[in-house]
Amino acid sequence: MLLLHGVVPAGREIDEQGELSGEEYQIVQDGDLAVLAREVADAEELTEDDAVKYLDALVELVRGGPVLPLRFGTVAPDVDAVRSEVLAPAAEEFIRALEATADLVELRLTFTLTDEAVQRLFREDPELRAAAGRGGPGSEMSERIEVGQLVAQRLTEQRSQLVAAWVATLDELTEDTKSISSSEEGWEQVALLVRRERLDELDEAVRALTNEVDGLAEVEYVGPLPLYSFDAIGMAEASTTAKSQQSRWGW
Repeated sequence: MLLLHGVVPAGREIDEQGELSGEEYQIVQDGDLAVLAREVADAEELTEDDAVKYLDALVELVRGGPVLPLRFGTVAPDVDAVRSEVLAPAAEEFIRALEATADLVELRLTFTLTDEAVQRLFREDPELRAAAGRGGPGSEMSERIEVGQLVAQRLTEQRSQLVAAWVATLDELTEDTKSISSSEEGWEQVALLVRRERLDELDEAVRALTNEVDGLAEVEYVGPLPLYSFDAIGMAEASTTAKSQQSRWGW
């Protein structure tokens, strides 16, 4: 059984010195496309270790060019099925998407706010302080629960706004940004869509931002990754539509 990782342009080779050096990995090619696959014993018993290997393989693969990640758990019984059931039915769509995203990668920033940052949000937000002041010891349990929910919601909104302001300082280096998850424990995760040639600039900008928010948030920076958070197929369709609407003069 083959566990499928991602679609790439034909001609990609496995780096024998990297994460894909194991004999279980192979590139299944069909025309202009190929799929990275790994042999697994049972598709119904995939483990956390399989998920880690899946992501590590894609991270290594994206270093050499565009990758369209397939959902973890996508399997095929053999290479013929990969070609006939995965690649062939969507070949044109895959090719357009790979072309549209050839020089794009995703990076992720996770901001975990410190207690100092939370206290600052309380100091600067009268509405947050007022909500926290309600529901004292003499109040009903239902009111205290409601107050707790209101405070948590307001704090989440304020945290998201603060993180958005920090991420906005990177706008000149990114093609798009997207908030992808947040937690009541105090962290926000943001995906950045970036052109490969700007990665060094972004690395430097993130280092500067990390220093700037020191004491207010811990920053985790991961990537480059395949485009998990952005719609590669949609980008290809938008690009095709834009070209079809252009005049003969190109505008």
